[in-house]
Amino acid sequence: MSTVDDRADTEGHAEPADRPAPAVDERIDRLVRRVLTVGLSLSAILLCAGFVTWAARGGDMPATVPGPLSAARSLAALDPIGFFSYGLLVLILTPFVRVAGSIVIFLREHDWRFAAVTGLVLVSMGAGLLVGSL
Repeated sequence: MSTVDDRADTEGHAEPADRPAPAVDERIDRLVRRVLTVGLSLSAILLCAGFVTWAARGGDMPATVPGPLSAARSLAALDPIGFFSYGLLVLILTPFVRVAGSIVIFLREHDWRFAAVTGLVLVSMGAGLLVGSL
């Protein structure tokens, strides 16, 4: 019994039977593209708004990034640090959203192995973020 099914890629090579179907690959590619485009665009907009606000008001560039609640108050007051903080937060969270979305797609397709591996990736990313914040 072969471990290769009848599907072939664009170069004529057979794909392994344990790979997700091309429809799943396309859905993941679209998800990745959308999440990265939206996340990076929103992050860039927030960071640029922070820079413009800082340049208009003058003063020193912020040396630290406050927590999300303090940053929300700063953002509401149109303080540059609020824009910088949320721009960085969106930039950091974008890959997490991408991986979590991939898990959802794998679960909907009942691809338990890929969902489990992607879940481990998400857990390790979260652990890295927690360890890095210590």
